[in-house]
Amino acid sequence: MKKYEAPGVYIVEKNAFPMQVVEVATDVPIFIGYTQRAAQQGADVTGVPARVTSLKEFELWFGKAPAARFDFSLRAGEPVLELEDASNFILHSAIRLFFENGGSKCWILSVACYGEGEPAIAKSVEHFSEAVWQEVAQQEEPSMVVIPEAVLLPSPVDYKTVWDRGLAHCAETKKRFAIVDVFNGDTKRTYDEADVISGKTGLRNMLSAEDLSFAAAYYPWVNTKLHVASDLTFDNISADTRKAFFDYVRQDPSAQAFDAQKAALEKTLDLIADDKTSDAEKARCEKGLRVLSDRYKDLIDHAVAALNVMPPSSALAGAYARTDNNTGVWQAPANIGLSSVVSPCIVISDAQQEDLNAPLDGKAVNAIRSFPARGTVVWGARTLAGNSSEWRYVNVRRTAIMLKQSIKATLDAFVFSPNTEPTWQSIKHSIEYFLNSLWKAGALVGATSDEAFGVDVGLGSTMTETDVIAGTVNVVVQVALIRPAEFIVMPLRQQLQTKPD
Repeated sequence: MKKYEAPGVYIVEKNAFPMQVVEVATDVPIFIGYTQRAAQQGADVTGVPARVTSLKEFELWFGKAPAARFDFSLRAGEPVLELEDASNFILHSAIRLFFENGGSKCWILSVACYGEGEPAIAKSVEHFSEAVWQEVAQQEEPSMVVIPEAVLLPSPVDYKTVWDRGLAHCAETKKRFAIVDVFNGDTKRTYDEADVISGKTGLRNMLSAEDLSFAAAYYPWVNTKLHVASDLTFDNISADTRKAFFDYVRQDPSAQAFDAQKAALEKTLDLIADDKTSDAEKARCEKGLRVLSDRYKDLIDHAVAALNVMPPSSALAGAYARTDNNTGVWQAPANIGLSSVVSPCIVISDAQQEDLNAPLDGKAVNAIRSFPARGTVVWGARTLAGNSSEWRYVNVRRTAIMLKQSIKATLDAFVFSPNTEPTWQSIKHSIEYFLNSLWKAGALVGATSDEAFGVDVGLGSTMTETDVIAGTVNVVVQVALIRPAEFIVMPLRQQLQTKPD
């Protein structure tokens, strides 16, 4: 207390409000995967999380997507284009999907770089070592974990290794929620040992973390519109298979039927094969090929479609962020459309979704479905702990994470404060003020604040004299969290026509 010595009037300001609990960010994922480069302001940030707020900023530090390379072959007379594994890295596309679906900021952890030129690095589970998770653990802001390229690792076992550690990280820290893709999630379910959900190497048998309530999985993958036909040309066909590719195009039946078109096609292909032809002339030839050959156009369209197939986790991260910012983390991130998504890779019926949503083992998988006049929507809001009556829903778990982390950050300010009644009252009022504002915003259930939440702290209620002597402050917070109306039952009864009076 200030010592007053000179006579006079002294004005002392008193805080009218308790210390405020600030709601922590819930809309910030950390993406883990491969990038073209990892350099921020001249420093190598490979293996070090870095924050970005736009796709442009991501490209400034981490580069762009690799140049796609496809191998062409004929199988039983049918053309096949396969994307080379060396150019199959999707983190850049995932970041695009995140921002296009409502994301505004995220963290990037590059585990390795595929280089400025031809990608040469091979994807390996070794890149996702314990050092990666130690770096993630040091970050305070990220609230979601997304690893789109986990599904591109060489085997389901590698996928399991990465995600078991990722799920354990979320459960240990209790401050992050994982969005999980299904390995081979672009294929139909077979309901046998090869099933991508319940099979021997399916998602339910692969993920074995003790606490699965800190994660949600989504199926199937989605067809996007991130890439267009003009993004690819014959230059994206591997050099080793390009001759076979051109030979197949040369025999296009649509051109063979007309002599003039056939001659023009032959001339165009010869110019492309000639090493003396300039790049500018080859570009003009490529445009001509699209007109002269249906085969060429169809093959390029097929390659574009293959590039546009994406695991949905990054789109979901953006949808989570959009829901959080528009309404709040307490709103279930479901029944919402996905931007830049054309359709789910697999069509799912109501009957097929039953096993996804409510399986016997409780490992629920949320469906992505397409409905007439509505487009592609997220049609599920369950965590992987579907049998848990407490943590069944995504919004309930994520709201609880937000509450715990927000209140914890404020309680840190009271460490080493006197373990006395004034401190307990300050703690109680701070938390009550915070919860009351959330209740008014619609985050908690209850006709009155007393029904929505309660805060207890102090001697005789949550503490004993032994606790006081030991320097322990026990705070008990109870909240009524919002659960989604997952099943709406509408009985319909016919009413008999009555005679007029």
